[in-house]
Amino acid sequence: MRDRLLKKAVRDRFVVTLKSGQAFDGLLDEWDHSHYLFVDAHALTDEGARQPVSVHGELWVDRGNVAYLQKLPRAVS
Repeated sequence: MRDRLLKKAVRDRFVVTLKSGQAFDGLLDEWDHSHYLFVDAHALTDEGARQPVSVHGELWVDRGNVAYLQKLPRAVS
């Protein structure tokens, strides 16, 4: 994802798939040239229907380990 797009995506929810195949969702809080910082994150397990497991605290992810980001739609209230 290009950095100019990330400026508009801060505080949006993403599903992040790592090159290892592991996945999680979280709110993008900050980013720089080498890392993403997610809050309110949940690890997605491969068991059943990918039940979320809460991640406590902030989740720092090396951008080089990300296979892709999928932006989720904002909740409509």
